[in-house]
Amino acid sequence: MPSIAALARTLHGGTNVYRSRLDCLKVLHAVEQPPPPWWTPDCSDFVRQAESLSTSASSTAARKNPVVVVEGLDGTGKTLVTRTLAEKLSGVAISTPPPQFAEIRSTFRGQEEAVARAFYSAANYIAAASILAASQSSVVVVDRWWCSTCAMALANGCCYDSLPPSGDAVYRWPEDLPAPDAGFLLCVDEAVRVARIRRRAPEDAEERRLSSHSEMRRVAMEAYRRTNMLTEVAAPSYRVAVNSILRLLSESGVAHGAAPFAQAELDSIEPF
Repeated sequence: MPSIAALARTLHGGTNVYRSRLDCLKVLHAVEQPPPPWWTPDCSDFVRQAESLSTSASSTAARKNPVVVVEGLDGTGKTLVTRTLAEKLSGVAISTPPPQFAEIRSTFRGQEEAVARAFYSAANYIAAASILAASQSSVVVVDRWWCSTCAMALANGCCYDSLPPSGDAVYRWPEDLPAPDAGFLLCVDEAVRVARIRRRAPEDAEERRLSSHSEMRRVAMEAYRRTNMLTEVAAPSYRVAVNSILRLLSESGVAHGAAPFAQAELDSIEPF
């Protein structure tokens, strides 16, 4: 789809990091008309849902409880940390892309990068609607959000030396996407990360590239850092990571009454 790639480049400048919901939709609409053989009714439903959103960055002021995002490479323990942190905070855990899109997520990941990233970017906006709704009644902890979309787009298309410089607009949270109140980047030893991935399920193509290419991991981690949205957290175990995040939340002014794990609880589990 050379015309799709050309259109996408005019929107993201070759980075595959889309800056707005409308930009994502321009690409998805172009793919849909006429639809290619792989396009399904569920793909169309996804696009219609992204079209119908009314949330915006201004919605951030209306929420009643904090939104916290947990980021990191596959295998760093994001899902377990997210769920445990949500339990500690008496909140709710939400993952992105939303789980109802698991099947088409696999479909979009098999397409060219510009199309795949348009899907991920649009999914961030769909997730935002659920995140903002949930934040009206409880703390929300998000398992990956926009920073992962940015980091993986750049990791798939750049080497370290060709990354846009720190401060570039590519790392800036989109103006039309409600931002979290706090964000954390989980860090674990690479051997541990790979072992965790291989224990849980066969690696997909992107995970295999991350595991085999140190340059790709380096680019992704640096892109995460350059968003200036995330505080790095060492995660030798999920409980240690949760305790660190609880402390950092308090230090940053996000009030909560969650009790950290006691030392005996930290000592009672194996590292990741």
